[in-house]
Amino acid sequence: MEQGLKILLVCITNKNYGDTIIADCTEYLLHKALGRADSTCKILRYSITGLDLWQIGYADAVVFAGGGLIKYEHEEFCERLSEIVEEAEKCGVPVFLNAVGVEGYDENNERCQRLKRALNSETVKAVTIRDDHALFKNEYAVRKGLRVKPVFDTAVWADKVYRISPSESDVIGLNVARGDIFADYGAVGIDEEYMLNFWKELTDKLTERGLKWKIFTNGFDSDEKFAVKLCEMLGCEKLPQVGSARQLVKYLSGFKAVVAVRMHACITSCALGLPCVGLVWNDKLRMWGEKIGTPERYIEPEELTADKVLLMLDRAMFEGGKSAGAIAKLAAPYELKRFLRKECRPRGVKYEGKAADKIMEVGLGGIQHKYKALNNLSEMKRRLDKGCTVFEADVRLTCDNKAVCINGWSEKNLKMLGAEYNENSRLGIPSKDFLTAKYDGKYKTCSFEDVAKEFAVRGNARLMIDIGIPPKEQHEALLREIAGILKATGLGKKRTMIRFQREKDIKFWKTLECDCTIVYFLKDSTDPAERDEYRNKAFAVCKKYGIDTISMVAQTYTNETAELLKSKKLKPVILSCDKVGDAVEMIERGAYLVGSNFYSARYIKDLTS
Repeated sequence: MEQGLKILLVCITNKNYGDTIIADCTEYLLHKALGRADSTCKILRYSITGLDLWQIGYADAVVFAGGGLIKYEHEEFCERLSEIVEEAEKCGVPVFLNAVGVEGYDENNERCQRLKRALNSETVKAVTIRDDHALFKNEYAVRKGLRVKPVFDTAVWADKVYRISPSESDVIGLNVARGDIFADYGAVGIDEEYMLNFWKELTDKLTERGLKWKIFTNGFDSDEKFAVKLCEMLGCEKLPQVGSARQLVKYLSGFKAVVAVRMHACITSCALGLPCVGLVWNDKLRMWGEKIGTPERYIEPEELTADKVLLMLDRAMFEGGKSAGAIAKLAAPYELKRFLRKECRPRGVKYEGKAADKIMEVGLGGIQHKYKALNNLSEMKRRLDKGCTVFEADVRLTCDNKAVCINGWSEKNLKMLGAEYNENSRLGIPSKDFLTAKYDGKYKTCSFEDVAKEFAVRGNARLMIDIGIPPKEQHEALLREIAGILKATGLGKKRTMIRFQREKDIKFWKTLECDCTIVYFLKDSTDPAERDEYRNKAFAVCKKYGIDTISMVAQTYTNETAELLKSKKLKPVILSCDKVGDAVEMIERGAYLVGSNFYSARYIKDLTS
């Protein structure tokens, strides 16, 4: 196996954690395929919706992790897949599509035909199909020499990847999805009202038989909304919204059997050896049932009644769970390994600059490229241990005047913390409630003092503090708290920066005599006169208070702005730069630091080195 490969793993990233299970399992199989070369190779996750094609030029191979990608009627995956393949073709990078699902074909549909052209590109070396292999082979695969093989969805490896085994349980897991999902895929008469009544009837019958049950989702917000509505109607509680693929697998492992709408609740249940009954809203569930050898356990829309599901559930629990089979599962990893051995070589492409050294980890590193500005201390420590050195912390006051790390008391943030939003929420919640809460029930909150103490013992790390625009009732108290903590922990000017958006905050901060680098925020506008006004004001403030560092969002940092800042001897800090390509462009333009919501310094270093 070639050493030193950089593999861009294209993943579907959303709150349906079934797609994350696919990505985790495919990465696991890639590591197995790489074998002894593994320590020198990098597998970098790229979101299929990321629109950051710049990255492809620095990869040695592109692997699509899997999922329902060969489709053109729903979502935009066909457009994104085509763009990625077209860019890979320009750059001479080989492409492998792993365990993809196929949904329909239309000779007269332009989206479908563009997808077909991309799939038959010379740069696509092989495609493995999880469902509807015949349709792909007969309609899509027209290029001679394109390797096409049927495989199982890689989520069948979930038990090995997460090392989670089912526990002894007497609870039936009920996996629900949004109420209109059946109707959206053509099932006549099965609307949200029908599904609410269906689940009520099923839970009533389970309860009558003395069976326990729990309602959960794969994590989609629209699924959660339906689950909340259903549980209010039933007078029960659902399981908390999942925040990771591992948590979804853990939920499934805690059931005796599962009735599921989402496909990867079905597949992961099978991987764990659990009896499962699937509700067919899309052909892919039917095909999965056929592939696993239990088509009767997958209920068609015209048969979707509580009695039918209960009958199949009894049968499934009597017969037991069905697995993919040890031999059949090996096709997917074999094809991945064949692609890596036959088609992939290090291309030697690297970026000559040191982009990673200028990347600031926003929100103390965020979580999993999904939760930007989450401000999680554990994630920050993990990034520090990996060599990242510049972090941003969003600091606000609680209603009892404790400085904590959160990027505002918005309704969304409070919902993630499990707190209610009301007219007093703009001043925060009590510190005790905040510091004992967890984002999405999983990720720990932290105080600013906790962060400062951690930085105090990390001599090479720098911190930027973002206070936003504090409410007038908290303006002075917040700055006093921050200054007091910085002085107590000994973090000086070389280690800390604080970003202000108002002159009055700077003026008051100066009275506190805290040795900290001040960064001023440059507002922007599409109106030229207003833009000039903002610039002139910012430059006047910087001159008045001796500030040499100025921040702005990525859109503001044009070539013109860069030249102007250079002439003023101001160091630009660029925020909200959410593509690696854009981040590198900002750095080449002269940025002092770049804050990205989605990519870490380590990721950029691994990609470009």
